[in-house]
Amino acid sequence: MYALGWTHHSHSVQLIHAAAMLQLLLGNIGRPGGGLNALRGHANIQGGTDCGMAYHNLPGYIPVPKADHPSLEAFLKVVTPAPLRPEATNFLSNTDRFTVSQLKAYYGAAATRQNDFAYDFHPKLPQSSTGAYDNWSWAYIFDRMYRGDLDGFFSFGMNPVSNGPHSRKAIAALAKLKWLVVAENFEQETASFWRQDILSLVDLKTESVDTEVFMLPAANFAEKDGTFVNSARWIQWKWKAVDPPGEAKPDQEIVARIFLKVRELYEKEGGRFPDPVLKLNWWYTNPLVPSLDEVCRELNGWAIDDVRDQTGNVVVRAGSQLSRFLDTRADGTTLSGNWLYIGMYTDAGNLTQRRSYADPSGLGRYPEWTVSWPANRRILYNRCSADAEGRPWDATRVGIAWNGQRWVGDNADYTADSRPDANLGAFIMLPEGVARLFVPGQFADGPWSEHYEPAESPVANPLHPPQSPNPAIQPFGTEFDVLGSANEYPIVCTTYRLTEHFHYWTKHNPYTVQLQPEFFVEMPEALAREKGIANGDQVRVTSARGSIEGRAMVTRRIKPMQVGGRTVYQIGFPIHWGFLGRGQQRGSLANLVTPTVVDPNSFAPEYKGFLVRLDKV
Repeated sequence: MYALGWTHHSHSVQLIHAAAMLQLLLGNIGRPGGGLNALRGHANIQGGTDCGMAYHNLPGYIPVPKADHPSLEAFLKVVTPAPLRPEATNFLSNTDRFTVSQLKAYYGAAATRQNDFAYDFHPKLPQSSTGAYDNWSWAYIFDRMYRGDLDGFFSFGMNPVSNGPHSRKAIAALAKLKWLVVAENFEQETASFWRQDILSLVDLKTESVDTEVFMLPAANFAEKDGTFVNSARWIQWKWKAVDPPGEAKPDQEIVARIFLKVRELYEKEGGRFPDPVLKLNWWYTNPLVPSLDEVCRELNGWAIDDVRDQTGNVVVRAGSQLSRFLDTRADGTTLSGNWLYIGMYTDAGNLTQRRSYADPSGLGRYPEWTVSWPANRRILYNRCSADAEGRPWDATRVGIAWNGQRWVGDNADYTADSRPDANLGAFIMLPEGVARLFVPGQFADGPWSEHYEPAESPVANPLHPPQSPNPAIQPFGTEFDVLGSANEYPIVCTTYRLTEHFHYWTKHNPYTVQLQPEFFVEMPEALAREKGIANGDQVRVTSARGSIEGRAMVTRRIKPMQVGGRTVYQIGFPIHWGFLGRGQQRGSLANLVTPTVVDPNSFAPEYKGFLVRLDKV
């Protein structure tokens, strides 16, 4: 298992790639208790990623269309892998089915074969004069914002002033917008960035900022129904516990109200290209507050017309919910918002609400507790759990097994009657059908894992000192994007979270604030002795970007390290405080000191390794 301690680095994908290689070599992929498992930073990061939260993917990890994909045919030709072995499953050869079904979900009856299933309606990722595609991940959005390239910004359930790298750059960027919409449970630093105590961090006055801010009160997770998707890909329905207070509204109502007003304006005034808005498939029974049960049905998808097999037999009747990936069609007869989620809402109902404790395997799979993607398969690449004849490698921990007629156990990677000797390949998503150690063309920093130091490091890379950090890092170029040296900032710093708090909103809860009332800086005993710092003293942490102050917490948990033949100290502090909230909020924004450096593949910021100086106040 890995968590944000790996992902928050400028070489995070290299770390995870190396771990995947190790698990492959050990034979631990596709087996019960094995795999490479991510512990997400939120309850629904997995679901958000599955449904196209990242700028470069559509729901179901279909790549976002690019400016040089002028037609659906051109797009599918680029994104659909060709098989590299004749017998390989190469499951993504079905990308045309998934894409067309998704376009039908977006645009409904307006998506026809004659208009390329409304492919032209879909946004395309722009391309620069050099041929590079625009990057619209977090740090790049705020870099563009600071450069004046954005007029407005919607922030739903996020607090960029607090949770993005280099808070001062985020504040300065927001000050250049014409308008800002924030949907949140509580007033927070981003919605109130115009306050003088926050603007003073970037030497601005409230009266000099023209950004118009709209704060939309939103329902909390317990005040709305819907689903969470965990790291094991279980799509679990949750029921609303209480109604939201006051004028707070659930997300789908906020989005719906904005969309319906925008559509009304297009209907009245026209526009340069109104079709994507006017012809969006807004089919919900209550268009103002769409039912999330209906959204769940739509993500799964249904047959628009009778679906037939190659012999002409009807396999899914018109109006029936889809239950298998391969029931989708590229001819416009099926609709599915996210092909990965097919099977979660069948004609049997909303299976994400299932809660059976039955566990025939005894291994904790619970196949009828909700549903998991893909195809309620609890172990990805489970063909790896059995040998060439279909016999489990470990008879005491059976993933799948061939009983002579069919695969039994977990839902197999193939159809249940596919024989073990069919050579379909255990890695069905890859065109060669086998695993990859060497991965050409996928990663910005090369096909083979390599060790790199963080962009700020107290030592040179021992493997290749002249190239210490990741060479594929794309540095930003504003006055805020500065790095420090070990001579001036000799201490390694990391940020982390506390059990008692959840990101940036539980600081508004009196009970969690009682448990952890204020920001602190954790440091090893030896460093505290050198600095003359006692537990509870006020200290200042300074990086090349800024400084932050809080109480010292001297512990044995963080210990000095021996790196490059010398002692290197590390310190850390939690991320949960700021300017607004209960308890002692003294402007303790953890990201005032973090760098605007991101991994060149995942674009995750480098929160878990940067350089600082520590002083007693």
